[in-house]
Amino acid sequence: AIYFTVSHRKNTIRYHFPFLLYLVALSLSVFQADMPLGAIFSVWQFLRIYFLTAVIAKACTDETVPLQLLKGLAIGVAIQFVVVLYQKFGLKMIQPTGTFVHQNTLGLILHLAVFPYFALLLAGQRQLLNILTPMFGLVLTTLIASRAAFGVSGLGFAVTYLLSSLRQWTKGKALTGAAGLLTVVLCLPVAYMSFATRFEAAPLIEDVYDERAAFNRAALAMLDAHAFGVGANHYSYVGKNYGYSVRAGVVPLEGSLNNIVHNAYYLNAAEAGYLGFFAFTLLILFPIWIALRYSWLARRDLRGDLLLGLGSAMAMVATHSLLEYIVVIKEVQYVLAITVGMTFGLAHQVKVSRAATQRRVRPFRRT
Repeated sequence: AIYFTVSHRKNTIRYHFPFLLYLVALSLSVFQADMPLGAIFSVWQFLRIYFLTAVIAKACTDETVPLQLLKGLAIGVAIQFVVVLYQKFGLKMIQPTGTFVHQNTLGLILHLAVFPYFALLLAGQRQLLNILTPMFGLVLTTLIASRAAFGVSGLGFAVTYLLSSLRQWTKGKALTGAAGLLTVVLCLPVAYMSFATRFEAAPLIEDVYDERAAFNRAALAMLDAHAFGVGANHYSYVGKNYGYSVRAGVVPLEGSLNNIVHNAYYLNAAEAGYLGFFAFTLLILFPIWIALRYSWLARRDLRGDLLLGLGSAMAMVATHSLLEYIVVIKEVQYVLAITVGMTFGLAHQVKVSRAATQRRVRPFRRT
């Protein structure tokens, strides 16, 4: 309905090529799959995500839409905050998951909601949502006790602060940085207790058995044997039934053999081959480049600050994906599609605004 309602608007950012290339890679992998229907499910899911991104990109050519979408993400963070507090202190869950299946899913999605608001806060926008959303996100990453989410979140705050400072240094940013450091110090005891409780309940066995490395070896073995991949949505099936996982050193237990390589890049390489790896990497990096490029072009524009936050958020998702595969899960992909669509929409706004400004200040030429 939204797509046809705003059909008169056009986004001038040329963003379709990475999506089409990844679609081609997934489609070609169908012909390599033992069960083509299972691979087609991945193609269909990506088409839905592509369409959603296009709808959001078109809608966000309207200046009011991105902030309304951000409000929705902030409300989502607030809901997760309440649910996680109840799970942690009411139900005594060691690793709360919020309303998601796993705590890592919540941890990765938080990147996409938190850092745009943090960038707006650094830009001097001290509305309640801009203050509470980063604060809620920081507390949530300490309570869910996910090492990857906690580490990448800390990196994200540092990167966003650094890039924002490079755009323009202000006294307000210095005060925000000091307040942020104080908040981190206050959260450290909570983080320590969360991780101590987690490791006490389930001690690390990585010194004896590195399952992530075993999954990586299995994925690379599949890529070595199948240049076009084993088929989308087929990693676990092929790893288990063709012996790749066991030969790579995965403990032959049902739960482990059904698990997926904890690296989204290796997963796409194994399932869609070299083309899939290249297309997925391009698809992940392209919107980050657009966000950072147009953020720099709009250094005196609040939209530039928001683009910086979106770029940082997507960069943290790209980094987190080196340690997790969950970016391929539909719940994550929907929020990521909204973020990417907002990026293209805001970049279009900046592009149009700069073009209008240049037309107004263009000097007369002598005839």
